[in-house]
Amino acid sequence: MTRRILTTILLGATLLGAAFLGQRPALAADDVVMRAMRDELARSMKKLQLENLQKPYFIAYRAVESTNCATGASFGALINSNCEPVSGRANFRQLSVEVRVGDYARDNTNFWAPRLAAAGVQRVLAPAGASVPVDDNYDEIRRQLWLITDSGYKNALDLYAKKKAALENRTRTDDAPDFSKEAAITDAESAKPVTWNRAAAESLVKTLSLVFRQMPFIDNSEVHFTASNWNTRYVNSEGTTFTRETASVSIRIAAETQAIDGMPLSDFDVVYARSMDELPSREQMTQRIRTLGARMEKLRTAKVLESYTGPVLFEGQAAGEIVAQGFGNALLGLPRVVVEDTRITGMFGTDGGFMSKIGSRVLPDSISVVDNPTLREFHGAPLFGGYQVDEDGVKGQATQLISNGILKTVLHTRALIPGATASTGSHRGRGPMPSNLLLSSEKGLPEAQLRGELLRIAKQRSLDYGVVVRRIGNPMLAIQSLTGRIIFITANGGSQGLEIEDPIEAYKVFSDGHEELARNFKITNLMLSSFKDIVAAGDTSVIYSAPFRVRVNSPAIDGFIGATGPQLVSIVTPPLLFEDLSLQRPSGEIPNLPFSKHPSFDK
Repeated sequence: MTRRILTTILLGATLLGAAFLGQRPALAADDVVMRAMRDELARSMKKLQLENLQKPYFIAYRAVESTNCATGASFGALINSNCEPVSGRANFRQLSVEVRVGDYARDNTNFWAPRLAAAGVQRVLAPAGASVPVDDNYDEIRRQLWLITDSGYKNALDLYAKKKAALENRTRTDDAPDFSKEAAITDAESAKPVTWNRAAAESLVKTLSLVFRQMPFIDNSEVHFTASNWNTRYVNSEGTTFTRETASVSIRIAAETQAIDGMPLSDFDVVYARSMDELPSREQMTQRIRTLGARMEKLRTAKVLESYTGPVLFEGQAAGEIVAQGFGNALLGLPRVVVEDTRITGMFGTDGGFMSKIGSRVLPDSISVVDNPTLREFHGAPLFGGYQVDEDGVKGQATQLISNGILKTVLHTRALIPGATASTGSHRGRGPMPSNLLLSSEKGLPEAQLRGELLRIAKQRSLDYGVVVRRIGNPMLAIQSLTGRIIFITANGGSQGLEIEDPIEAYKVFSDGHEELARNFKITNLMLSSFKDIVAAGDTSVIYSAPFRVRVNSPAIDGFIGATGPQLVSIVTPPLLFEDLSLQRPSGEIPNLPFSKHPSFDK
C-alpha cells in the first residue's frame, strides 16, 4: 500500500538564523538536585512513621525545571512578551512528592472524599508540589523535600483511614490493585536545548502579524511564538531513576472574522519543531498566513450548510481532529474510584468510553490502532507525542489498542484498571494520554475511489451531494485574548453525541465532481458507535500534531500533577468516510456586523 504523507509540520530554513544564540549545559546524571532527592528519599523510607501507624510503602520525588520564551503580537503590536534569558540556570523549579501507605493491592489512592480542610486541617497538596529556589543549594532542597514529604505522608494516612472505613461495609465488584508492580529502571533522555533572543522573537511575531494589515476583512488576529526547555528528575523507592530533557518550539496563528450575514468565523495554523532549524522560514510563515486569510475570505461569502444527514468524508487535518476529539478519549482507562458517600458514586464514572468493551469490535475489521511513544518520526516526518519514560517511571512502549477492529486494551497508568496487571506506560500530565496514535487500514482506497464511494452513498440516499470536511476547530489553539467577541450559539435539536468542535472548512461535493464551499454547521450525532460503522478509509495518511484535551480525568488525585512539558499528541490517520452523520446549522442570536470599518482600513 502506497502511502503519501501529508503533514502539518513544514521543515524549512532556519527561522531566525544566528539571532538566536546562547547555550545551556546538559542535565548532569548525578547533580545536586538528584543527590538531595536520593538522600531524602532514603531517609524518609527508613524513618518516616508516626507512632502506631503504617510506614509508606512507596515514595517518589520529582523535580521539574523550565526556561521559556512566549511572545505574541496582533496587527504588528506586541500583546505579550515573557521571554526569560537563556542561561545555565533554570527560571522555574518545582518539587513534588508521591507518598503511598498500605500496599500495592489497596492504598490511599483512587479515593475521593471532601477536602480534609473541612475538618480544620490544611496542608500542601504534595502531588502538586511547591515552587522552590532555583539555586542548587543541597540543604535548602532537602528542607523543601522534607516539608512536602511530611505533608504528603499525613495526607496519605488520613485518606487511607477514610478509604478503609468506606470499604468496611462494602464489597468491591473488581479486584484491580490500586498500584502496579513495575521493574526498576534507570533512564536518561536528552535533547539539545532551544536557544532564543527576546528581541528577535518579538520582531518575528510583530512582522508576521503585520501581514493581517493586508486583510481588511479580518477583525481579530494573533501570532504567537513559544519556545521552552524542560528538565525533569525522578527517583522512587523501588529503585527507578530517570532524567528527561525536552525542547520545543512553536508558532501559532489564529484569526477571527464574521461572514456577510454576521455569523462568526475563526481559523488557525500552527507549526511545531524541536529546534529553530526545523521551523519554516519567515517567508514560508508569511505565505501560510496569506493562505489562511484567503481561506477565511472565501468562507465569508460561502453559503451556510443547511440540515444534512448522509455520508461525510473527513480528510487531512479534519481526519486527525475527528480521531482526537471523537475517539482518543475513549481509549483512556481510569481506575475505579471509591467514594466516601455512596450517594455521589454516579458522579465519578471513570470509563472513558471503551474500557468496558475490551474484546468487542469498535472499528471496522480492516482498521487497527497502535499507540507508540517510542517513535520520533513516521516515514521521515516528525512525530511529537513520544517519550522514553512516562511520569510513573515506566518505559514507553508500543501498545496494540485495536487489532482488525477488535479492542485489545486501553491506555492506563500504574493505577490499574480491571483485568490489567501492568501499566501501558501512558502516564502524561494528570493521567493516561495517547502519545503517537497510528491508525491504519488494510483496505485503504485511493482518493478517487474514496470520493466515488462518498457520491455512491449520497446518490443511494437521494441526496444531491456528499460532504467533505477538511478542517475542524481545536479549542486549545483558538484565540485566547479577552478582546475577542463572545457569541453564544446553540445547535438545533440537541444531541447526546460526542463533543466535536465546529468544522472550519467543508465542501459539498456533487456528482459532476465540482465542490461548493460550505460554512457554519455542527456535527450533532457522532457517537462512539459511529466509528464502528466507518464505510471506508483512504490509502494515504496525514500526520496531525496538536494539544490533546483530556476529558476523562479521575476526580481522585493519584500520583503527580502539574506541568512537565509540552503535551502534544501526534495522530497518523487516513481519510475516514462515515456513512450517516447529521450536520446542522446553528440557531440562536447572530451578531450584527460592525457598524464602522476596521480603523486601519477606514482611510
